[in-house]
Amino acid sequence: MTARRTKIVATLGPSTATPAAMRAVIDAGVDVVRINAAHGDAAAHAAAALLAQKAAAEIGRPIGVLVDLPGPKMRTGPITGDSVRLEAGEPFTLFARPVDGDATGASTTVAGLGTMVRPGDPIVLADGQIRLRVLGLDGDDVQTEVVRGGRLSSRKGMFLPEAEHQVEPFTAADADALATAMSIRADFVGLSFVRGAEDVERVRALLPKRGYRPKLMAKIETRRALDDLPALIRASDAVMVARGDLGIQIDVSQVPLVQKEIIHACNVAGRPVVTATEMLESMTTSPLPTRAEAGDIANAVIDGTDALMLSAETATGAYAADAVDTMARVARAAEAWPRMRVFPDVEGIHVDRVAWAVAHAAVEAAQDLGVAAILCPTRTGATARRVAAFRPSVPVAALSQRRHVRAGLALVWGVVPLALPGAPVPSHEIYQAVEVARAAGLVETGELVVVVAGAPGPRAGGTDTMRVLRV
Repeated sequence: MTARRTKIVATLGPSTATPAAMRAVIDAGVDVVRINAAHGDAAAHAAAALLAQKAAAEIGRPIGVLVDLPGPKMRTGPITGDSVRLEAGEPFTLFARPVDGDATGASTTVAGLGTMVRPGDPIVLADGQIRLRVLGLDGDDVQTEVVRGGRLSSRKGMFLPEAEHQVEPFTAADADALATAMSIRADFVGLSFVRGAEDVERVRALLPKRGYRPKLMAKIETRRALDDLPALIRASDAVMVARGDLGIQIDVSQVPLVQKEIIHACNVAGRPVVTATEMLESMTTSPLPTRAEAGDIANAVIDGTDALMLSAETATGAYAADAVDTMARVARAAEAWPRMRVFPDVEGIHVDRVAWAVAHAAVEAAQDLGVAAILCPTRTGATARRVAAFRPSVPVAALSQRRHVRAGLALVWGVVPLALPGAPVPSHEIYQAVEVARAAGLVETGELVVVVAGAPGPRAGGTDTMRVLRV
């Protein structure tokens, strides 16, 4: 069992496409694999998930699967020669019809762009490198002036900071990707470009009412999402700080501060939070990280993030397993640094306050008694998530017969998912949990443990029982 409490999310891609490569990154410390639905097709995504799950089973490491929906694809069209240099002060037209782009203009995938912008509005191209200012319209074409120049390549991303509310966050491509996620029984679904709680609830309404339901992860990458942050966090099962697109929507100087704000808000609300984008970008081509990257990881851990995410580092990088190992080592070192624990606001949580209060009491008892571990037999994973939200200093073992429940806890800080063998026996569940934890090396004979659970019965997800046992 690893002593690391912060979880690692790794994006799959060509660098993890073989069984040996997949096994190497999972063995290095991956807890959740991410499938970016913006690339590839349903068959490729299903194959990647199966390959990851098979490698994890061989290693004996539980992992979760995250399918990241593509979101609205706002891009420029093809450029003659594949790229061109735009100079500040020069005119540039965004055409509503297909054209071969050059230094004077390019086409766009955004239908009806002219209806979304007004003179003076900014348009950002090439991941924030190029900035345009709208001058006016020529029919359906948008005439702009280059404010900040740079090199524009074919089919680069485009953002409309003043018109994001007019862009539909859930597209037909997202619906197809959600269907794929459901077919492979993904544990998490990442929602791109969400602006508020209503965007999350709209997708949640598409999920089955009973049985398997993936957890919805809201990616915070728009300014409007920051305005609705508390409600958006409550509506989501988990949150991602998507620093790449967020750094285009807001001034880059504010991104580190907003990251801290989002992590703190998630900690207070008891929601898992992932910090993402360029954490080890240099390791895409280098076997070693920069000192600044190591500091970035450590600061996110000290801020209280549940998980850290790798993107190109593991999807296309030349040192995928090394990047995971580096992130794991830095995170483990940062966890040893003394920090103020941030507790969920039990009084401010309006859903099942009794369950949250019992989880809080269990953590306090564990701290006072110096127990070896907190054991959470669970049918839904809710008990383990509540206990872990209080950041106890001892391991939190989540014990369940259900693979999907265990995989869904792979993202949560400090939780060690363990399988309870055989059919559920409510009257013996606590003693089964103790034996499984003992076999896993979490507890030894003579040590104290705290067991937190819901009473047997139909109310799955409730947390109303705490016991202290000597093993």
